[in-house]
Amino acid sequence: MANKNPALATLADNIKHGIANRIKELHTSMPGIVQSFDAELQTASIQPAVRRVFITREGTDEILAPSDLPILINVPVQFPRGGGFSLTFPVKKGDECLIVFAERALDSWHKFGGLQDPNAKRFHSLSDATAFVGLSSLPNKVPNYDPVNTQIKKDDGTAVISINEDSTISITADSDITATSQANIKADAVGNIDAIAAGDITLECVNLSATATGTAEITATTSATITAPTITLNGNVIIGGTLAQGAGGAATMSGGMGVTGTLTNNGTDVGSNHTHPQANDSDGDTQQNTGSPV
Repeated sequence: MANKNPALATLADNIKHGIANRIKELHTSMPGIVQSFDAELQTASIQPAVRRVFITREGTDEILAPSDLPILINVPVQFPRGGGFSLTFPVKKGDECLIVFAERALDSWHKFGGLQDPNAKRFHSLSDATAFVGLSSLPNKVPNYDPVNTQIKKDDGTAVISINEDSTISITADSDITATSQANIKADAVGNIDAIAAGDITLECVNLSATATGTAEITATTSATITAPTITLNGNVIIGGTLAQGAGGAATMSGGMGVTGTLTNNGTDVGSNHTHPQANDSDGDTQQNTGSPV
């Protein structure tokens, strides 16, 4: 076999070295660490998290010299968004992210939006980075990751919204949960709606309507008070205790009580036709006029 032409071998080596050196300047993507964030412009300053290594030679030895890449400034930060909706979260110093370097210069597009010409002859440059916050190294992986359910949560677990595999939705918070609407707030359920609080439950509204096709029950361990200029009870009323007992122990009533229908006590009619036996009166009889109110 004939020996290879030394000139061709040298040319091939030079081409390979040229391509290798060009590729070193061709940036695609890498992890980064946020240094600062501008919430108004939604841009960040980001330190590329993988150093570039320069090789030098001393005689036959290769010496590796790692060097930090420069901090990238005015990097647009991407949030999930579309159709007039967006999902946002705070971006803080120290957050890890994925930096993606655009194929062409981004300056004009970022400033004006829409379809733009590149304003520089740059390709895959450090100057044309965008950031996707959320890529994490192992030391900063998502704590208490749920492999089954979809969650929006704080890393410390103090607030969690979970859409569960069994189609239930749960909201957990160590502090207040507030729902504010300029229109209606409506809760419909085929099953039960349970409201349980260790403290108070307060309802403030213009009109309050509660309808139950079954049984409605209010239970209090101390007292229950209903205050209104007029209180209307439609249907049979059963009182299993003392009615309007005053401080002296006697039954008291301010303004009287009107009853449409029959008023009974322990199954006995105490309405307008009710009579009581009495001792001898001045006439010597024991009768009380019937038809007189008690």
